[in-house]
Amino acid sequence: MKVALVLNGDEPSGDDLKLLDACDAIVCADGAAESLLKTNHVPTVIVGDLDSLKADAYKWADSLDIPIERHPEKKDLTDGELAFVKAQSLGATSLLILGGHGGRTAMFVANLKLLRRIHDAGLDASMVGRGESLRFVSAGQELPLPGRQGATLNILAMDGDAVVNLTGTSWDGADVALARTSARGESNKIVSDGARVTVRSGTVLCAIQRKRTEYHII
Repeated sequence: MKVALVLNGDEPSGDDLKLLDACDAIVCADGAAESLLKTNHVPTVIVGDLDSLKADAYKWADSLDIPIERHPEKKDLTDGELAFVKAQSLGATSLLILGGHGGRTAMFVANLKLLRRIHDAGLDASMVGRGESLRFVSAGQELPLPGRQGATLNILAMDGDAVVNLTGTSWDGADVALARTSARGESNKIVSDGARVTVRSGTVLCAIQRKRTEYHII
């Protein structure tokens, strides 16, 4: 079951919103419902402390009988984390995160940590926004990248050193060492249909910046 988490960062673009068509459920975090107000994408549920849910979005949700789960303002989890917990209860096997970019730097980093938490839970997950798609890949996993020729590939070791194999890129290599304190792996290019990233050890964050004329999700 594919579930979308719509967070209250940057408003998703029209292309981003099209990705919701392939989702079985949509969980909105608080005021993120505002970004769906004028679309045909109706949230399955809205969760959060409701400190950013505007009156027009609340009335819209009420008119469509969209469930709203209110949590206390004093809580240990962010609204995004609450949305993930809800997605798990719905039976999510894969997740798409929209609206995770933007806002305060701390919130963007928190959303990256949420993406990592979902990855560590064994679920397939991507965070899409600002023309890029983000995904964590760990040791023993392979990320194929068909149809991405010309896109920029960034691979960064985040919480420890990592070793990767790269195929079909401008800078291919076997056993490429990526240090957690280095930016090595940034600004590579995908040059062939058979491009792939294989992680030998550690965990990396893969960020693919699409070309202006295309739209892909990894």
